[in-house]
Amino acid sequence: MGIRSYPYLLVVGVLISCVEPISFEVPAADSQLVVEGFITNTYGPHVVLLSKASNIESDSVSKLPVSGAEVLLYEDRVLAGSFVEVSRGEYVLAEGEIRGEVGRKYHIEIKTIDGHRYHSVPDELQGVGQITAIKTEFEFRTQLTETGETDASVLKVLVDSEAGNVSDPLIRWRYTAYYDVQTYPELFWRDEPPYTPWKDPWPCSGYIVVEGPPGSGGLLLQIDECTCCQCWGRLYKAAPTLSNDELIDNGEFRNILVNEIPITPRIFAKKVMIQVEQMSLSRAAFDFFDLIRAQKENAQSIFQPASGEIRGNIIAQRADDLVVGIFYATSIDRQVIFVDSTDVPYNIPEETFMTIPCDSLIKHSTYLMPDLWE
Repeated sequence: MGIRSYPYLLVVGVLISCVEPISFEVPAADSQLVVEGFITNTYGPHVVLLSKASNIESDSVSKLPVSGAEVLLYEDRVLAGSFVEVSRGEYVLAEGEIRGEVGRKYHIEIKTIDGHRYHSVPDELQGVGQITAIKTEFEFRTQLTETGETDASVLKVLVDSEAGNVSDPLIRWRYTAYYDVQTYPELFWRDEPPYTPWKDPWPCSGYIVVEGPPGSGGLLLQIDECTCCQCWGRLYKAAPTLSNDELIDNGEFRNILVNEIPITPRIFAKKVMIQVEQMSLSRAAFDFFDLIRAQKENAQSIFQPASGEIRGNIIAQRADDLVVGIFYATSIDRQVIFVDSTDVPYNIPEETFMTIPCDSLIKHSTYLMPDLWE
């Protein structure tokens, strides 16, 4: 199939600057501070996440939120703002309080509730080019399962963009897709042998069972709005997508593969919103995400870089304090398109009728409608 190009929804001045938790393997160390955050060329809100990496089991690391810290933002080494903790471990500079400027350097200073101090290395905010097109390309695939060969086709998401007015563009493309999911928890039947199945709507459905005709099992009565019937599933790419000089053609990036959308009845039951952000990076930030990319993509390889190499740009005042993570400055250009089942060259089966709360069905989901959803 050929590549399909779409007119994108242009966004000016309302770019999301929230921090998504950076997913990378943390070296085994008790009480290691993990710092994740950035400032953008928008008015925010700007967010810093603080957590502690603590070994729970020999093969897993859990992040525990760090509360009560003081987090300060500096612009060219001058105090520019103070982050406020809005939830455990989440520190926010309110929307409209400050906007990052290209050419200026930004860093944060952290003081934990027990008096430990940390700071990030100043990071210069670079300019960024614009995304000129988001395209999709159907690719037919199959995979072998226990029941035989099954369809595993995908819709590849590709980006064209301007490299920007810089000699050595260092770019990250951040991909997120959302899809609308509808469930029917009011129609749930509980089946616990040896008892006869009975109607048992979930409380969040807004329905209760009242007396009805003999043999009916009762009637459903709505007493409130459903708060768990509709949600939005989230698709993302664990490994960062980074620029490669070889892909630049006359100052433009062409056909950058940012991710693949599995073609399933659930995802394509209605429509999918694809959001791509083009983010400028300093050399230090680029190298940090490049190590994360290598770690994710080579997870099964004997050549995987040691996780201990991923340190970032956060420095502890005390030599015996362990810290990993990054605070960086970035310019962002974000574009959005919508796709649906008509972008797939065959009929997709209907989604299975589900009678459980939406977030119980979808692991990565939200009941809040995504920004720019139409």
